[in-house]
Amino acid sequence: MALRITRRDLIKSAAVTAGLVILPSALSVRAYAQNKKLNVALIGVGGQGGAGHGMASAENVIALCDADESRMTDLAKKQPQAKTYTDWRKIYDNHKDLNLVLVATPDHTHFPAAYSAVVRGIACYCEKPLTHSIWEARKLAEITKEKKVPTQMGNQGHANEYIRRIVEWVRSGAIGEIKEVHTWTNRAGSVWPQGNLGPFKDGTPPTPLNWDAWLGVAPLRPYFVNDKGESPVAPWKWRGWFDYGCGAVGDMGCHTWDCVWWSMDPRAPLSCEPIKVVELGTETFPKQMVVRWEFGPSAADSEFKRPKFTAYWYESGLKPDVPDEIKNDPAIPDDKKKLPGSGSIFIGTKGKLVNFGDYSENPHLIPTARFDEFKAQEMPKITKIPNSPGHREELIKACRGEKPWDFPKSNFTYAGPLVEAMNLANVAVRLGKKITWDPKNLKCPGTPEAGPLIKRPYRKGWWDV
Repeated sequence: MALRITRRDLIKSAAVTAGLVILPSALSVRAYAQNKKLNVALIGVGGQGGAGHGMASAENVIALCDADESRMTDLAKKQPQAKTYTDWRKIYDNHKDLNLVLVATPDHTHFPAAYSAVVRGIACYCEKPLTHSIWEARKLAEITKEKKVPTQMGNQGHANEYIRRIVEWVRSGAIGEIKEVHTWTNRAGSVWPQGNLGPFKDGTPPTPLNWDAWLGVAPLRPYFVNDKGESPVAPWKWRGWFDYGCGAVGDMGCHTWDCVWWSMDPRAPLSCEPIKVVELGTETFPKQMVVRWEFGPSAADSEFKRPKFTAYWYESGLKPDVPDEIKNDPAIPDDKKKLPGSGSIFIGTKGKLVNFGDYSENPHLIPTARFDEFKAQEMPKITKIPNSPGHREELIKACRGEKPWDFPKSNFTYAGPLVEAMNLANVAVRLGKKITWDPKNLKCPGTPEAGPLIKRPYRKGWWDV
């Protein structure tokens, strides 16, 4: 179940302050006072993993892990006290005093590394997408709720003011009842390759790379390269591959679609259907795709009451048609009227809400008169969502016991259902047909071939849940 938004104060100019929260016993042994450093492990230290070090740099970093030893060299110099590993499993074997684990590995390793932390009562920050499969997302959300452990999925835009403004506008009826939402991204193709790739041949892993650990729970296969001797997956081109990534919808859906998920509180789709698929590979996601989800009316316990709606996802240069209201609105710059590389359009009965960008950073109401009306007065504060002290800071505060375990607003109980919906799009595209969805039982009724895509098999003996 998604984390339900409560009626807390929306404060634009200052972060919310609060007293010390007494945490459940399952977490209290992990909670630390403000003046004591957290024991932290970093699993995956290149790219976003390296960026995540900023979050941990003021704490006590006791372990570093990356399947490619060369990616740990610089960070190990900054944290000479930290032990280094190429196999993340050894961290849990050798360090029983961890308070926080940061996971920034390829998608297929997110769940086993993050689950291993949460099930032990250790707080966890995991980069998006939270998991590689739907079953994993459900399992990780469930164990997080059971253990009441502070968690956060890497989703920086979730902490900004503007996404809160979108939620407020949607739920206050600024554009009436919303019938459709269109979201698009320029990722895939231009950033990493997708579609028909290859040919490839067997190669020899570079000395610093532990290929077995990089594969982890994925199927065992020889290290492979192209004609230039370059790996098509390691260290960073893996996103477009079925076995290692979740494609553009998994990668950027957590960002670009976050404003839709938070504001509409959809919980789970009724169905998902591929509308356009260009060059689906045998092992890789398509070069381009468009999918459509159907969502039912709001859940009985949702604070936002709305009718059913339809949502569309476009990627790799494909975009929705530009509404006439955008073309004719003098308040929107001409370069935006052609739609930039990413964004969302909410279509309501009284107007439209447009957001240009991946992080909900530029929301605009159409017609402009409606926009001016809401700018001219204090926001109605229907949702009363508190401002954030910072995306990563939310988690640190919860780890220290200053906030409850579910204070991080993109925690795993929120992020899990979002990732389920994103991954359902990949299931529909790979099967090449419309699928209905039974969220309670994690099944596509009448489509047994979806089973291995919902819960993927793991390499035998590598890791067991």
